[in-house]
Amino acid sequence: MKNDHQIYLHDTPAKQLFNEVQRQRSHGCVRVEDALGFAEMLARDEGVLEEWQRARATGKETFVPLPREIPVRLIYQTVLFGEDGAPIIRSDPYSWNDKVATALGFASHQGYRVRTANGDVGP
Repeated sequence: MKNDHQIYLHDTPAKQLFNEVQRQRSHGCVRVEDALGFAEMLARDEGVLEEWQRARATGKETFVPLPREIPVRLIYQTVLFGEDGAPIIRSDPYSWNDKVATALGFASHQGYRVRTANGDVGP
């Protein structure tokens, strides 16, 4: 991802973290569960699959340029809807709901924050 903050989409050796509810504990990057599969899909969709396969075959870190930038949008949702249509309320670890509630004229609710004794887990 092009940005000035060194935030990347990447794999992790700590695969067990994909099973945790509190998945935001990292150093700011976004963990991708199947990073190689994701990269292969992008390479295929962008017409550079052969170049990607050659780069993978070297066994070294290699960059394969894509013919265009792929927009990456991260969505922060704390209320989702289940298959039955009922709302599912998740924790708000970054306290962004309070800012939105205040901007909309509602009272803030700090009850949905999950606190953990665990600190940053990386990479």
